[in-house]
Amino acid sequence: MTIPKKEKGKKVEDDSLWGLLSPYKSYSTYIRILINEEKKAIVIQITDNPRNWLQPKDEKYLDYRQLKRSEIGTLRFSIKYLSPEHLIGQLGPVIGMKLPPGKYSIIDSIDKNGCYSIETNSNYMPEIIQNIKKIINLSPQKKYE
Repeated sequence: MTIPKKEKGKKVEDDSLWGLLSPYKSYSTYIRILINEEKKAIVIQITDNPRNWLQPKDEKYLDYRQLKRSEIGTLRFSIKYLSPEHLIGQLGPVIGMKLPPGKYSIIDSIDKNGCYSIETNSNYMPEIIQNIKKIINLSPQKKYE
């Protein structure tokens, strides 16, 4: 098999999956899960830059604890090739979780602070963890679709 040479002024297109994903290489999504055992509340935060978590000095999250990767069973809390806008646009406002209406609240401040938050009761924690693991472990093919 011969590799086509790049002609002057003509661009060789890469139809492989990695070639198709290359325009999205700069996109990343970071997820953070905060829990408060006393209030029985859980918060899922999504951002494109972890530095945005330090921006809103929200006092209501001071008594929350961040879940560790080992508690959830994942190797990372980031997703390559997807921006938070892509994720929310494709999976919906509750990122694919089946939470009952009225049992969650959404704080969409992506434009202002760069952070998207979903607050709900910690009774839904198994579903939340299962969904987050599914999103983090998306195959490159599913990310492109």
